[in-house]
Amino acid sequence: MTSSFEKNKGMPFDSVEPNMRKEIESWFAGRDKNILVKFEKSSGRRPGEIEMTYSGANRGAHFKFTVDAIFTLTGQAVNSPCYLKSINVNVDKRDFLK
Repeated sequence: MTSSFEKNKGMPFDSVEPNMRKEIESWFAGRDKNILVKFEKSSGRRPGEIEMTYSGANRGAHFKFTVDAIFTLTGQAVNSPCYLKSINVNVDKRDFLK
């Protein structure tokens, strides 16, 4: 996913979330066709930060994970160009059911 954002340097921040959703879902689809991933919710904690929650299932196993991303903004507007600073995927073992 980071390579995709490196290609699109200076992407407007208001278009980042839809692009991240597309990249995450296509990564899982390409990685394992038996894993179904569904977007649940998104929240923008502060300007330049995005947190998304997903649920997933694979042959009787159900899980949830979050994706946190921080971007460097070049301006104060919503459509200001931004650059990926960090991205983290977190899975809590308490959200894993088999």
